[in-house]
Amino acid sequence: MMSRSSAVAIAFATAVLASTLVLVAHQELPDGAGREVTQRLCSNECHGIDKVVGERKSKSQWAETMETMRTDGAKGSDEEFKAIVTYLTMRFGVPVKINTATARQIDDVLVLLDGQADAIVKYRDAHGPYAGWEDLLKVPGLDPKTLQEQKTNVVF
Repeated sequence: MMSRSSAVAIAFATAVLASTLVLVAHQELPDGAGREVTQRLCSNECHGIDKVVGERKSKSQWAETMETMRTDGAKGSDEEFKAIVTYLTMRFGVPVKINTATARQIDDVLVLLDGQADAIVKYRDAHGPYAGWEDLLKVPGLDPKTLQEQKTNVVF
């Protein structure tokens, strides 16, 4: 026979689990370019959006995931898949240690224009390690707005 306190504890745990599952099922994707197409193509009968928000991947890993989805029958244009990879990399990417990463590693984690990862490394080599965000923004040619959207993916 179960004690009253055990029954209350089980009921409480069940209620917490149920509310957590409801929250996960209704998670919203963060704002940003590519959000709508990501929501449309990545929340279907194969899996829900909770699978996406629960993962962190590099640009190449997200591209591989999208290629697998396409192979498995996901429908979308090349432009849509590229927008999804960019969106997921910026919002659900992995962190990069900006003071020790190679240009190739930076380019695989951050969404940058061609040559910008090289510029980050060259500036670091010439001026020393980045002390913080303000130092990184001193690199010529970087777009502060694009970097700001990826701030959680940069570790100093």
